[in-house]
Amino acid sequence: MAWRSAVGIELDEAERCELEARTRRRKISRADAMRAEIVLLAADGATNLAIAEQLGVTRVTVATWRKRFAAKQTGRPCRRAPPWGAAQDRG
Repeated sequence: MAWRSAVGIELDEAERCELEARTRRRKISRADAMRAEIVLLAADGATNLAIAEQLGVTRVTVATWRKRFAAKQTGRPCRRAPPWGAAQDRG
């Protein structure tokens, strides 16, 4: 079975600043900080396996959050919205 290539992540300055702030923030869940770190490392060009080994999570976890963040950026629907970003209108 061939592996699919990882989804590319490109961050603008505002996104990078927000994610870096999340990794340093004290009053944030550990899981949210981990997701931000996954996206930052992915944007820096790290592979899913390298990110997983560095952060002590599974490759599937890294791939999942990389895909969810990319879907948020492109406006494509995903099964579950990432916890970061603008609040959705529940109108």
